Amino acid sequence: MAYDAPVDNGVIRPFRAVGFRGSTDIVSSRTYVPDVSWSHVPAELPEHHVLRLLEPAFRDDDPQTAARTAAAWLDDGVLGQDAEPAVYVSRTVEGGQETVGVMVLVDLAASRLRPHEDVIAAYAIRQARLAEATRAHWEPITAYTTAEPVTPLLGAVLARSADHVAKAGGRTDEVWAVTDPELMAAVAARLSAQSLVIADGHHRYAAWRTSPEPAGRLALTLVLDAPAVTVGPIHRVVADMDLDEALKGLPLPTVELGDAEEAARYVSVGESRCVLTDGHRFLGVDAYECASRWVEDVFTPHHGLESDAVEYDPDLASAARAAEEAGGVALLLATPQLSTVTRAATTGRLLPHKSSWFRPKPRVGMVMRRWE
Repeated sequence: MAYDAPVDNGVIRPFRAVGFRGSTDIVSSRTYVPDVSWSHVPAELPEHHVLRLLEPAFRDDDPQTAARTAAAWLDDGVLGQDAEPAVYVSRTVEGGQETVGVMVLVDLAASRLRPHEDVIAAYAIRQARLAEATRAHWEPITAYTTAEPVTPLLGAVLARSADHVAKAGGRTDEVWAVTDPELMAAVAARLSAQSLVIADGHHRYAAWRTSPEPAGRLALTLVLDAPAVTVGPIHRVVADMDLDEALKGLPLPTVELGDAEEAARYVSVGESRCVLTDGHRFLGVDAYECASRWVEDVFTPHHGLESDAVEYDPDLASAARAAEEAGGVALLLATPQLSTVTRAATTGRLLPHKSSWFRPKPRVGMVMRRWE
């Protein structure tokens, strides 16, 4: 099978990557860096764009369409698969910041990958249908190390020219295939000895765990070191809700704030802070626990809200505007601390779904995997 390799330790495995073939310009035009929300996916896509393989996961299309597209692209040479198994080193340079990671397969049966937040079942079902139909993982899970860093092992690789490069919008992505048995073994040993906290890709994780095939339960994963990860909040918007009614019956003192900028400063002080706004008035509260937990455990049941009554927006000012337009209330949340995220993952007390976003996002389409 495509995931088999002479060097693996059962938990962490090399694989034969699938990727777009062609010049840097071609690879750049066919790959994609997701925003923090898939709601911003372009409506029109070029013919050979990686999002055509992912559409069923966010547009609820027929996954067999993606399967036929992938097969045609492989036959036509638009996509190619590496000849031998490797681990893949990636480097992203953007805004003067360099992020280095390694892509491997992680056996989900080994429990090294640890989720930190809950999922929405419908989204996971779409991901499961896509993986089963295409027999592929088109987009990696992104995780971070909790003990020994992996980057110090990769210096010699980064010193040579990359095997694949994409450049767009001031960002450069590079990928190296590593087939040296000693280095592959060193990477596998380091990663298998620690928990790897999922930063992004919880719905893929939930979906792939249910795969009926052993190969489908080997998760394509980009592993970064924790210092490279940036975390931010995802805000909530509830339509048709009065601001005063929103706080009625919730025994928390409020602080009157002037505008969205002051609200941003207020929530930046600590992860327990939250601002409720109708787009005109801004009321700050301190929930004395991670703000997303308070929203999920207290605010949402207090108002009898179903999950489909809540919209999500990673941008604070945009969420405030959305509340005004919807005649409702936005809950502008503080950023969870990375230590809180790690604790949620390692203790199993998960944060609510869509508690946070993480950067950097990998360029989707640079490294993918499929199995026969």
